[in-house]
Amino acid sequence: MKIAVFVTGWNSKYLDDMYKGMEASLKEFQDTIHVYTCYAKLGSGNSTNKAEFDFYKLADLSEYDGVILPSTTIKEGDVKQKVIDWIQESGKPCVTLEERIPGFSSIEINQWDAMRELVDHLAQKHGIKSFGYLGSGADIFEARMRKKAVLSRVEELGLRMEPEWIGEGNYTYEDGMAYGKLLVEAAQEGRKLPEAVVSANDLMAAGIIDMLKGTPLYGKIAITGFDQYFEGRIYYPSITTIARPCEEVAYEGIRLLHELVETGQAEPVKRELTYRFFVGDTCGCKRETPFDNIKFRNEMFQMVYRDASAKSKLDSMQERMTNENALEEMMQAIADFLDGINAKSGAIYLTEHLTSSEQRSYRECRRQVLDWHSDKLKQGEGGVYVFMPLHYMEHRMGYCRVSGAGMMFQTGILEAFFRAISYAIENYIQRRQYHDVNDQLQRLYRVDQLTEIYNRFGMEDLGQKLYHRNCINHVNTVFIFCDVNRLKYINDTYGHEAGDWVIKSTGKALAKLETQDSIPFRYGGDEFILITTQGSGVDEKIIREELREVCKEAPIPEPVEISIGVVTAPWDAPEDMDAYLHKADEEMYKEKKRYHAERKS
Repeated sequence: MKIAVFVTGWNSKYLDDMYKGMEASLKEFQDTIHVYTCYAKLGSGNSTNKAEFDFYKLADLSEYDGVILPSTTIKEGDVKQKVIDWIQESGKPCVTLEERIPGFSSIEINQWDAMRELVDHLAQKHGIKSFGYLGSGADIFEARMRKKAVLSRVEELGLRMEPEWIGEGNYTYEDGMAYGKLLVEAAQEGRKLPEAVVSANDLMAAGIIDMLKGTPLYGKIAITGFDQYFEGRIYYPSITTIARPCEEVAYEGIRLLHELVETGQAEPVKRELTYRFFVGDTCGCKRETPFDNIKFRNEMFQMVYRDASAKSKLDSMQERMTNENALEEMMQAIADFLDGINAKSGAIYLTEHLTSSEQRSYRECRRQVLDWHSDKLKQGEGGVYVFMPLHYMEHRMGYCRVSGAGMMFQTGILEAFFRAISYAIENYIQRRQYHDVNDQLQRLYRVDQLTEIYNRFGMEDLGQKLYHRNCINHVNTVFIFCDVNRLKYINDTYGHEAGDWVIKSTGKALAKLETQDSIPFRYGGDEFILITTQGSGVDEKIIREELREVCKEAPIPEPVEISIGVVTAPWDAPEDMDAYLHKADEEMYKEKKRYHAERKS
């Protein structure tokens, strides 16, 4: 099947477990799974992240057989509801992970019973009668469930939970430290403290315990956690907690989705997986199993080595992208990084209008600038593909797709990878804009506004470079000096607009002769210079022919004529452009004298 998954990256360990579960399912189902994700701080209202809020719109649900929705990761209520409504409108079967949503099937563990079992253990095993609780945001389903389960069980058992010891954080270690500080301050003031604190996850539990270390409260208040992610497993003292089978939840979600599609089941199906109650030291019990120090040290070595290796490769990619001015070379740096972490494929799509400030949807980004595949990728092979929007602030630039991203999930560098690409592309855009502006300024400085050919400043730069290049290549340079005849008469007789037309036409005729070996310039007023390479085919005859062609439909009743002086500078003579221009000017002046003499006669 082809399956879409929508998840935000608020917890890298949760994403890693979910990814492993989906990868494991491939052995049985050989699906193609597209994971659409972002790392926006959903709920923060931070405008720098708003460009990521519609990450789910990268998907066209009509292309998928079903949807997996780890809905508890999407904390922004408005965004979350939009995703739910969007999926429901598609009519595709959907399985949520660890949250029940009306109309959707679900795979979950019984977090309600798990939290109540923690309370029962503390009350019955340790005789705890007064509780505190540290949870997370009220807009998160699982946070509400855990809190309600604890409060209801405390009340059912006739125990106490003072309102002042009901705290709310954001699942962080710092939240636990802040709660622990309140306990220490209350003890110093002689206020009554809870005998136990139930925390909504292990990180907050660890924060509380670390704040109590070194105070008389350490070891006196029972602390429990939830999740038993890696941080909780290695923490000392060992935390009494609930171990969640996150990999199994994702695996069973895929399995249930297959059942729904194959059977055409319309009614939502609810399934629960068993959790594991882990008894540690922090509730007052002794560890059930001894700590395996050798295994732990080996695990830590592998983790440190793996993480350092991945980060080193990412740093190398960032450095290369920062130093490259060409988009193709930047993409090669990404391809080399993906190859280095044993990914399977990578693609980047950008908007055609990178420098435009106009807001565009990610799905409009169809310009593919990276299409990399590992030699290990088999044709037509399924797998897990991760999609993430590329943006800077609210500027949507495109999106990236990667398969075989297990190393990035394990090391937690997935966000840094996508951010590095976004920032590098933004720097590339800024450099492009800088060069464009600089080119415009250079053009204004070096190009004559009336004739749109180079002016005298341009000649001092480009003309000198052409002359110098010819000398190096042992080729002679030809300096051609042109001056419009009777311009004052034309201005006085037909008006300055006619005079401007004559100057513009002369410039236009010379511009038609411009090549890498011949460059025209407006020297000033009605004077023009063409610097060319000997043998280029440009001479005074060609110039006059081009001028006659341009002036076929003249607004004045007489031909436009010019006087021309030509001087050749040998390649082996001292380079002195001013001297040769002066000689060409003298030759032009001689012809002009002959021209006026002929008119008088």
